[in-house]
Amino acid sequence: MFRILVITLSLLLIVGAWFVRAPEDKVVFLDVGQGDSILLQDGTKQVLIDGGQGMTILRRLGEELPWFDRRIDVVVATHPDRDHLEGLVHVIERYEVGLVLLPQMPHTSQLQSAWLEELQKLLESRKIAYRFGWQGQHLKVSDELQVQLLGPFAEKGMIFAPGGKTNNAAILARADFADLSLLLTADAEASIEKRLTGAYNGQDILNVDILKAGHHGSKTSTTPALLAAASPSAVVISVGQDNRYGHPHPTVLGRLAEVDLWRTDEAGSVRFVRQGDEWLAPAR
Repeated sequence: MFRILVITLSLLLIVGAWFVRAPEDKVVFLDVGQGDSILLQDGTKQVLIDGGQGMTILRRLGEELPWFDRRIDVVVATHPDRDHLEGLVHVIERYEVGLVLLPQMPHTSQLQSAWLEELQKLLESRKIAYRFGWQGQHLKVSDELQVQLLGPFAEKGMIFAPGGKTNNAAILARADFADLSLLLTADAEASIEKRLTGAYNGQDILNVDILKAGHHGSKTSTTPALLAAASPSAVVISVGQDNRYGHPHPTVLGRLAEVDLWRTDEAGSVRFVRQGDEWLAPAR
């Protein structure tokens, strides 16, 4: 009887180990439907940028993180649109979070202001540190994972957001993960992309390995000038299947014809995983 019990327990441990996802080094553009969410995972150090809408993000994080890892070191809300911000509320309610970066508000949209106010109240009730993001801020998450904020821009002490749009006041970032670099421009439109390329003209800051196409592949973003400055080897479009906006736009797809392109509506969550000294691109 004892021998049978030992064998049974051993089998359970083996099977249990099989289902425990070990911490990895990876970048994942999470499939959250028509929205954005990017996970940067350096072992047990994590950064989550946006959370899509609804509770899909919780299922996606469950697919990526070990069950025992309930901490996310940095959460970034790029701008207060539902398809970027809403899911983060559910994450903050269920995970231990170290720091939250919040977006600036370029105008007084009642709905978006309410979302941001509710998020701030939640952070304060849970005693989670937060601050507002500005161009020039640097975050060192680990020795190999760093995030540099490239926007939003300020002009005469005020946030620069053409049209007063929250899309144009979004947090823009470059992430460096060991020897892999990413440019993440949220939903910024052409006017902000022009400001971005002008601000860093002649520098290598925008030159990256992976570019997240702006605004889910909308024709208002991912301009030829930005593509030329970024010169990415791969582009990812975070977009929902059969969305009512017609994203991604055929014009943008035409611009991306010469680069490796992944879409979450076709591939699901798009993972770039480090094995040894190499980054493995997602399978086709």
